[in-house]
Amino acid sequence: MSSPSSRLSLSQIKARRLTYLVFATITLLVLGLIYAWSIFATPIGKQFPAYKGLLSQVFQVSMFVFCLIAIPGSQIVKRVSAKVAIVVAALLLAVGFIATPLTAGLGAWALFLFYGVFAAAGCGIAYNAIIALVNPWWPDKVGLCSGVQMMGFGVSSLVFGSAANALFPLIGWQTVCYIVAVLGFVLMLLLAVLVKPAPADIASRLGLAGAASATTATATQRQNILSAKTFWFYFIWATVLVTCGLAVIPTASQGAQAMGADAGFGALLVGLVSTMNGLARIINGALFDRIGLTPVMVIGAIVSIVTMAGSALAFALHLAPCYVVCAILVAFSYGGVPVMASAFARARFDAADFAKNLSIANCVIAVAALLNIILTALLGSAAGANAALVFAILAVLAVLALLVVLPFAKIYKSDLARIAEEME
Repeated sequence: MSSPSSRLSLSQIKARRLTYLVFATITLLVLGLIYAWSIFATPIGKQFPAYKGLLSQVFQVSMFVFCLIAIPGSQIVKRVSAKVAIVVAALLLAVGFIATPLTAGLGAWALFLFYGVFAAAGCGIAYNAIIALVNPWWPDKVGLCSGVQMMGFGVSSLVFGSAANALFPLIGWQTVCYIVAVLGFVLMLLLAVLVKPAPADIASRLGLAGAASATTATATQRQNILSAKTFWFYFIWATVLVTCGLAVIPTASQGAQAMGADAGFGALLVGLVSTMNGLARIINGALFDRIGLTPVMVIGAIVSIVTMAGSALAFALHLAPCYVVCAILVAFSYGGVPVMASAFARARFDAADFAKNLSIANCVIAVAALLNIILTALLGSAAGANAALVFAILAVLAVLALLVVLPFAKIYKSDLARIAEEME
């Protein structure tokens, strides 16, 4: 018996996939508040001064959990359905954002547990499941589809984060957490109910070249992602770019203030970085569709080299404008990584394992968060007294990211050629 999606006309497919993309982007816009921890941390730190030394680590823990939980979450997508995974994520998110304000007074451990684990777990599972549910509707524009959805996730701290910050003096950070819990829960439930899986033959119905043979994965595409050489070169590249981004994004305001800016400009810089983070996802996705993965990786590595070296120079010579420009631009290379993870996982490997492969590729965020924790422990914050040295080290790592693109490009080209031969 055919599914409702399989009976759709071409015009209905185009209308439905656009609607689903908009709905998914709005939902991810709310879920992206996991990145806005610094906004919540300010009032929490004022209410609980004893927690101040630990608050920055809550964000790193949340990023670590966000990545790792997506791996078991991907098994729910594969073995049950993306819809069930989204419902599970909705429950975890609601528990996290409701329990955080209710238990914050009991100790800093509550922030790590309910925000750093529960809320982050809900976001991590939903992130992969939503993309896995919506991306198959766009086989012709994988990069752009991923970029638009992830744009919502990236600019969340600017859109909703700014609104939340304005509401804190009026209703308190606790009530804002409750609102986020309810809004995120309702949106995810609606998405799970309303968004349907794409027809299995959607590529051929859209008239895409090679669509008839693309419905079945080839032997090369079915290769385990962890055994593919291309993945490990990609992993190194992505880890370095995310490490550079995570060094700047949580400390951009403090870095600007260390250069002599006031708190108002620091907040503005956070918004500009968030905006670039969001725009970068669309731009990088569109670039992938037009010029391919390898050129985008080269561009991202070069941007990281320039911005990290520029930031080191800015702190060494106290060049505030240089730091501001670099902080904004590094979000371009950082924002491109999650989009490339999605594009790489779908272009190189079996679509049936997309959720699992995407969750593994996104583990770069966990590794990058760990590297930042180590750097902070050894040298201090990227906005502190040793900031110039921190950024100089990151600039060297960024050169490594550029160098690994060379072997990646050779092996990736060979893999794609083999896949094309197997499809004939």
